[in-house]
Amino acid sequence: QSLLDLLPPIILAVPKKKVSHSRKRMRSANKGLKDKHNIVNCPACGEAKLAHHMCGNCMSIITRQWRDSKK
Repeated sequence: QSLLDLLPPIILAVPKKKVSHSRKRMRSANKGLKDKHNIVNCPACGEAKLAHHMCGNCMSIITRQWRDSKK
């Protein structure tokens, strides 16, 4: 048997033409960074944080207190 009989045709699929720079850039244009609209201030310390997430500043304070109480 030949190699073509063993492999399905989809594995042998290749582009017929080179994708131009502008077409490649147009396709990837919607993959850019998006603005964050869910940034709020922490009610405890006032630092900026993501909504429904723990504040990094408060988390470090809690972790430090937990480590000290563990000792």
